[in-house]
Amino acid sequence: MSKIRLTHSPRNVVLVGHMGSGKTSIGKKLSKKIEFKFIDTDEEIEKKIKMTISEFFINNSERKFRNLEEEIVKSILSKNTKSIIAFGGGAFENKKIRSITLDQHFSVWLKCNLNTLAIRCGNRNQRPLLNNKNIKSELKNLDKKRKKNYMKSNLIIDVSKKTKNIIATEIIGKLDQYEKKSIKN
Repeated sequence: MSKIRLTHSPRNVVLVGHMGSGKTSIGKKLSKKIEFKFIDTDEEIEKKIKMTISEFFINNSERKFRNLEEEIVKSILSKNTKSIIAFGGGAFENKKIRSITLDQHFSVWLKCNLNTLAIRCGNRNQRPLLNNKNIKSELKNLDKKRKKNYMKSNLIIDVSKKTKNIIATEIIGKLDQYEKKSIKN
């Protein structure tokens, strides 16, 4: 497998999108290809709270989770460089997180059609926003709320019906174009 080094890249590449869009799996693939560290913010949150996010939601409120998420994500963004960072589905809704990301990092929205998301999310019980709800209907509601912010990303990649390898290669190509543009300016 060939490795690509991005020499003039932004601090980090941040992957945003709905739960089930592939942020973690694509992030891991991408990090290997360009030799960046991989960080999943949900995993980092779970390490800190010593429980799953689903358990946290059961024992606390979503608001408490979002406050904790803001604190941890801002810390990750400030302390890391040359990392692929996979955000939880709702993290980019936070204005402070979104602002830091758009100002200092390269963001990629992994856009996925709702039917594919419903299939991917239907197989797991670890999605607190979907527990005991109609998955397709809930994803549609989340999409209406979150799409306007996801669209602000530096890059939008449709991940529906593509392999991880193709998606990673597409992102690398766009990052390369971004670098060349940055060097000229």
